[in-house]
Amino acid sequence: MAEVNDFIAHIRSALGFSLENPRDPVQFPALFSSADTDEVLDRISSRTREDKQQLVVQFREQAAPLKLNVHEAAEFAGAAKIIDDIIRESSPEFSEAKEIILHDHPDIAALSLSNTGDAQIVHHITSPTNTAAREQTIASYIGITAPSWGVADTATVLQVTKTGLPRSTSLVPSIHIGVLRLENMLADLIELYAVLKQNPPDSSYVFISGPSKTADIESQLVHGAHGPKEMHVVVVDVSPE
Repeated sequence: MAEVNDFIAHIRSALGFSLENPRDPVQFPALFSSADTDEVLDRISSRTREDKQQLVVQFREQAAPLKLNVHEAAEFAGAAKIIDDIIRESSPEFSEAKEIILHDHPDIAALSLSNTGDAQIVHHITSPTNTAAREQTIASYIGITAPSWGVADTATVLQVTKTGLPRSTSLVPSIHIGVLRLENMLADLIELYAVLKQNPPDSSYVFISGPSKTADIESQLVHGAHGPKEMHVVVVDVSPE
């Protein structure tokens, strides 16, 4: 705790604030205020389809420097076509076999990816009864998930961990593909925290903004050091006009 206090003291000193007197919330209302959850939720619920499409534009802009590939599709059939193209154009890193691990989720099932007719591609489902899911995940070079929410301001998706939806699907394979409903696109983290406050997840969750990256060695940016080297988000409009 002493180290933390010393660290904060250095910051206060650098900013020109007194080390003895803490900042008064009355003097800094914006700093100490919190968003009205009901107001934020009302804003989310009143957002039109066109508003959400504009959020996708912002999501794409923020995703570009993060090496996060963003695709848009009408209905799940369009999303399946995009994912089929990614599968066909990519190759495994560590083997010749094309194995894919899929979250046990209705939106992933709606893609009907196993009906592509390519017998060389092996599909695995992370169902609760699949006792071999761990080994199958390790063998798979693509993991396909259904993130709960997307955040336009930071090009982030929120992946909730629960039965049938393990974190490993988004972390272990070389390529991660997230299938996100347009209706689940939010503007910023304030909106996301309001949603989470209203319906707290039962288990852990992870924020994902692009592929794994590190610059620990000689400040050279490397992708795929601690997770997927490539990531795609397919935003699906399930009720196009």
